[in-house]
Amino acid sequence: MSNQLKMGIPVKYALAAATSGGSQNFLGARWVSASLKLVPASEKRSLALRYLALSPHYFFRTKANARLSTQDFLEFEFHRNQNSRKLITDSLLLKYLEPGFTCLDYGCGPGFLAQAVAPKVAKVIACDISGGVLACAKTINSGRNIDYRQIGPNGTVPVADGAVDLVYSFAVVQHVTDDVFKGILSELRRTLRPSGTVVCHVVVDGQPGWMPEAQVRADRTVEGRLKWRFGLHGFSRSRESLEKLVANAGFKVVQIVPIADLGVDLAGDDIAGQHLCVFTPEFTAVRLKVK
Repeated sequence: MSNQLKMGIPVKYALAAATSGGSQNFLGARWVSASLKLVPASEKRSLALRYLALSPHYFFRTKANARLSTQDFLEFEFHRNQNSRKLITDSLLLKYLEPGFTCLDYGCGPGFLAQAVAPKVAKVIACDISGGVLACAKTINSGRNIDYRQIGPNGTVPVADGAVDLVYSFAVVQHVTDDVFKGILSELRRTLRPSGTVVCHVVVDGQPGWMPEAQVRADRTVEGRLKWRFGLHGFSRSRESLEKLVANAGFKVVQIVPIADLGVDLAGDDIAGQHLCVFTPEFTAVRLKVK
């Protein structure tokens, strides 16, 4: 978020290290999911919220919640995430959803977006690399038609070939390298039906605070190296490079559009200043009309 109060560098990276199951596998340490299984049912939700606050990505201290007690802060952030993901669903994803669809939520995190999408489709398969964050998602955002699954260590999505009508992904692409993104695209192409669509959130060059991968890699400051070590980096890409990566994976870009131009009020969320990228399998791209 643009108004996030920054944690001190030692605290931020200490938390990332303590809960990590590997690079960018936040809350992936085995004790996170194991402890959620052990505590009484009445304590699971509270513990899951506390764990999400340890991650550098999910719950933030801001000017709006800086003075709240710990419990009030956790509830504030729960409802902020819930409301923002409902808004994203209704404003950005709804026109791509159909009642009979099976959707893949790639990089689902705590499941707020999966929970918002689920009532509008037949099934949501929500995937993440972190077993801990999936355990939190199952605790606070379970649903009869939400199936949480863990992405394999080699990036394999646990979904059958051609089983998905729509893939959506938010707050993921800008945090992975080109090499990792290529692997993700390959898996999305495999799991998507020929008539399917991918909708993802990207950062295009020129956004304040974001740099291309080459510049991020070249940052040899202490903070720059720590960010890389613990997977806290983020990248912007040019439109041309995005289109090339997508095309090389067998897709055709339908549009790359500023989210601000879509009339969505996401004030306070950095998604508001970024872009939506929509693409389809190459041979079906002409069938999709942008509404």
